[in-house]
Amino acid sequence: MGNIKKYQPLIYEGIPNLNPESVMYREYWDEQIRRCKEGFKPKGMDFITGKHYYYLNFYKILGSDGVKGNSRKTLISPWYRDMDKNYFDLFDTCKEEEKGMIVIKARDKGFSYMNSGILAHEYTFYPYNHVGVAAGLQVTATSFFDKVKAGLNNQHSNFRHSTFKEGEEVMKSGYKIKGRDGKWGVDGFQSVIHCRTMSNPEVYKGERLSVMVFEEAGEFKELLNAYMSSKACFMDGDVQYGVPVIGGTGGDIEAASKDFMEMYYNADAFNLIPMFIPASMCYHGFFDLNKGLSDNDGATKALKERREKLHQAGNQKGYNLELQNYPLTVEEAFLQTKNSRFNIAKINAQRSEILTNESLRGQIQHGRLEWEGDGMEVKFVLDRTGPYKILAHPRTELKGLDIGGIDSYDQDEASTSSLGSAVIFRRFYSTEIAGNYPIAEYTERPDTAEEFWDGCLKLAVYYNAKMLIEFTRIGIIGHFQRAGGKQYLKERPATAHSPKTVNRNRYGLQMNKHTKAVMEQFLESYIEDNCEDIWFVDLLDELGSYGLRNTDRVIAFGLCLIHDIDLYDKQVKKDKIQEQGIGFVYYKRENGRLIPYKN
Repeated sequence: MGNIKKYQPLIYEGIPNLNPESVMYREYWDEQIRRCKEGFKPKGMDFITGKHYYYLNFYKILGSDGVKGNSRKTLISPWYRDMDKNYFDLFDTCKEEEKGMIVIKARDKGFSYMNSGILAHEYTFYPYNHVGVAAGLQVTATSFFDKVKAGLNNQHSNFRHSTFKEGEEVMKSGYKIKGRDGKWGVDGFQSVIHCRTMSNPEVYKGERLSVMVFEEAGEFKELLNAYMSSKACFMDGDVQYGVPVIGGTGGDIEAASKDFMEMYYNADAFNLIPMFIPASMCYHGFFDLNKGLSDNDGATKALKERREKLHQAGNQKGYNLELQNYPLTVEEAFLQTKNSRFNIAKINAQRSEILTNESLRGQIQHGRLEWEGDGMEVKFVLDRTGPYKILAHPRTELKGLDIGGIDSYDQDEASTSSLGSAVIFRRFYSTEIAGNYPIAEYTERPDTAEEFWDGCLKLAVYYNAKMLIEFTRIGIIGHFQRAGGKQYLKERPATAHSPKTVNRNRYGLQMNKHTKAVMEQFLESYIEDNCEDIWFVDLLDELGSYGLRNTDRVIAFGLCLIHDIDLYDKQVKKDKIQEQGIGFVYYKRENGRLIPYKN
């Protein structure tokens, strides 16, 4: 590695005492500016980027000075760390390739300081340049902006700009000057740092930014909407001139985990480069300050031992939180750790297996269902933005193979974040055909309730499936009857019927305390025995947070299980052979291995 102090000549060698009026003085500072812009390569050492050089030599952060026994943090120059080099290198790669970066990391990695240094660098060296930080919460925005201001105010006076404007949301360099016409104007660099919270995803509309940092993106209510609404800030037509930086910390991402995971695992689709920073990188006690290198093996061993103590103590919640806050893999960073009603370990294991295997994620087709002809016929149309997610298409030669459950609504306007959801469940028929698992999902809230009802009817017709509906949402039952789809309504099941309740409804199921308890028992049993047969990540996420937020998919799936149990004495019947095309492979476990299974 060599002597890493060579990367910080101003810190370890000091600034030469030169006459400010001399040529040598100007040449020295011209060289410092060149290194800050173009990068630096000491003899016999690896190259570091300009932003990294600036960060190491001119920027100040709040941290430990490395003296044993000194627990107080002070303003220091950052240490050289292998992790930081990777981070700054990736930023420059993104700039060259006209991409952004999305980062998931363990706690206490200095992510905010590196990003604040990047913004300070842009502010310091490029006139009329605008950069921005976006946060989900005001406290996060304020904390980040304070880091930037402290770094700028404590850098060398030769790099410090006059401040024309400074407030909670903006900092602009420059100074007032009176023109020949006697009017006051602004002169100087006039570079700007914006800092805003994104409760409104379009809060940055109209700005043009060379760098946009989405700080602690897990705190965003609508991360994907915020990112897509901000693309014009760093793009000019098809050319991306700015670099968006999206970052989140394990343990803080559950509020936006769906958007964050979608963007991380499909980074290329969003023109992003993913990066994961595990807990073992720069882990205190396993990091060599003199060499700037992480002892990943030693740190990993120590972290696993700490986990094992929690596991042996039987503290499952603490164990899950330890994995999420100090992850060694991306999947651990995205773990659900809430107090779920169901077996969170099994849910997380299946979720991780899907997310880490592209072929498993690719099993599900997205599309639309459209009415065809004058009668009750429906066709499936592939559409990546379509609301229907299908794992297995109908087997029309088998009657009663597929059944459904619907968690509906009656009001057009939602007073909560609730959606409508319909799930199709494939019953067991024989060992030759995969069964006893959910095969299709339709979840959305279109402009009108009637549109959703019609979407559920199309799903029922496509699978020739009877649908068990929560009876309190009776608008959809009337729609099925008016549209000539009464045959797709499941009669009230006896399985979950409360003996103390008088029910007069012919169709659907009233979700009272008794029926809800029965449904939860069925769900719990299914997860214990068959969790590996759930391939819909959104459904797994809702099962992990059941009882803590709206879980419309879980209700629809639970109705499917009640529906299936109610048909325990009714066998699937074989009709004429006519099978829909599928085009993908369903997987089952056998002896601990995933194997293709006939659909």
